[in-house]
Amino acid sequence: MDSLRNKRLEQALHAAEANFRYLADNLPGLMFQYVLWPDGQDAIYEMSPRCLELLELEPAEVERDVARLWGLVAPTDRAALRASLLRSARELTPWHVEFRLVTPSGRRLWLQGAGRPQPRQDGTVLWHALLLDISAARQAEQALQDSESRFRALLEGVEKVSVQGYDAQRRVIFWNAASEQLYGFSKAEALGRQLEELIIPPPMRPFVIEATREWLASGKVSTPAEELVLQHKNGSPVHVFSSHTMQRNSHGEAELYCVDIDLGERVQAEARRQELETQLREAQKLEAMGRLAGGIAHDFNNILGAVLGNVALALEQLPASHPASTHLGLIRIGGERARSLVQQILAFSRRQPQELRAVRLQPLVQESLALLRAATPAGVQLELNLCEEPLFVRADATQIQQVLMNLCTNAWHALDGRPGTVEVGLAAERLAGAAPRVHLWVRDDGKGMDQITRSHLFEPFFTTKPQGQGTGLGLAVAHGIVLAHQGEIQVDSTPGQGSCFHLYLPLLDWDGPATEPAPLLDLEGRGEGQHIVYVDDDEVMRLTVQGLLLRQGYRVSLAGDAAQALTLVAAGDVDLLVSDYNMPGTTGLALARELRSRAPALPVLISSGHITEELRAQARLLGLPGLLQKEKTLEDLAGLVQRVLG
Repeated sequence: MDSLRNKRLEQALHAAEANFRYLADNLPGLMFQYVLWPDGQDAIYEMSPRCLELLELEPAEVERDVARLWGLVAPTDRAALRASLLRSARELTPWHVEFRLVTPSGRRLWLQGAGRPQPRQDGTVLWHALLLDISAARQAEQALQDSESRFRALLEGVEKVSVQGYDAQRRVIFWNAASEQLYGFSKAEALGRQLEELIIPPPMRPFVIEATREWLASGKVSTPAEELVLQHKNGSPVHVFSSHTMQRNSHGEAELYCVDIDLGERVQAEARRQELETQLREAQKLEAMGRLAGGIAHDFNNILGAVLGNVALALEQLPASHPASTHLGLIRIGGERARSLVQQILAFSRRQPQELRAVRLQPLVQESLALLRAATPAGVQLELNLCEEPLFVRADATQIQQVLMNLCTNAWHALDGRPGTVEVGLAAERLAGAAPRVHLWVRDDGKGMDQITRSHLFEPFFTTKPQGQGTGLGLAVAHGIVLAHQGEIQVDSTPGQGSCFHLYLPLLDWDGPATEPAPLLDLEGRGEGQHIVYVDDDEVMRLTVQGLLLRQGYRVSLAGDAAQALTLVAAGDVDLLVSDYNMPGTTGLALARELRSRAPALPVLISSGHITEELRAQARLLGLPGLLQKEKTLEDLAGLVQRVLG
């Protein structure tokens, strides 16, 4: 019986060894027996045949010299590998470790070791161990980590592209630096909070919550990329182009990612473009008004010239105490206002350079207020505060006077019919480190203006006056005139406390003659019976100019067209011809060209309501002695005629 039992045990042992050999030869890893002595010496027995395939060593080489195997272990991993074996032997716990190894050919491997320690009676510890090649898995893991690292670096580093990640409850799980910049929430503030609490405006929140629920239920994002207006931390709008995607993490859980491209610069550029388009439309409107002004200036100036001329003649013939003088003075003021309105419109359309001369401001301001006093509403007191020092500027006297009249008119309108004071002041300003300048101001104690009104004050067509009381051009024209004179205009105003307009013009160091305000009708110069032919298609204008020139001591013949003028010149004894520029069928220039061949010595003056650079150039080519602004016929005609006739 014992021999039979021993035989069966021997057969079982052989079978077990056969099974072990089969496993050792066919397992994907390397099987071996490892022994550790108490003094720290170690050895390897029974290395499986796969040793050559995995380690590029013969099993016998390793069994004879375990140090050969330790030499293949990566230096950075040797200490950890030794420590794991000692800990397993000491604590008799399963051995499990991962380490790197370099084969004799230079192949780099990641190996995973596993075994269970068995203490023996001689004090040694034996492991039946297994080494598995996990290089492919570790390389795939490392590649995944590298990919995730690059992905995160890309998302974190890209500018103007905000990326946020959310879980199924819409809680933030990712928030890049661009999101911090775009929405104002730091990553620490955003992580863990729900999407709608951060950047979704209240009206949009129900739609966003419902949309994300639908995406999670269907497993796909159904909303296309689109432009949205989201919300900054401070509540301001954020314009973005937003797109969404759904991913699943390693646990199979859905994650939503939102990519927002900042459209702030584009929105600002679009707003700027619209602003420029608006300005272009306004410029085109002004250009159209300029063309319209050029068209109406001729007829309107004829009418105003006739009215003002006849008023001037009538006032000259009446004593100041005559009852009609007051009414004629009011007609004169009304006519000058109408002429000022035409000049305001023409100021936008003209492109010719200004003719600036040295002007003393004190007489100019006094003359302006003298014109205004007769039209000042009851209860409004005009006060003048002028320094005694003579102050000169290089200016167009008429335009400066126009600015003053506009500002004073606005000042008493600001009183809204209540009693009040309008102060006009003039002083020199000399500050250290700055060029000396003239300070001219107009102050009222009216209703004042708020900041919004002040910001639009000098825009063309902007007015706060009731319908019919303002054109919206007065302050715009004043602003343009001051800038054209290299000056500056500022406004101080508080609602309920009045306003003050400050004009600053460069102070001129001048000791020569100055341009003084011209009287409405200059009758000081006298003619000596010279014969003047005046050509104009407007009969009232012809008769008015005839009266003016006759009072100056000239003989005057009138012509309604070019043909009549040529007939009068052909009769001889003509010293000067003055012609309107616009006439039916021809122009004053065409008449001047014809006279160059018929009467080359005859001086010709051209009168026009719209003098352009082109007209000036043509007049110079023809050798004309001067051009006359039609709206300033009353002021300039007599002096110009006297200068030409000597």
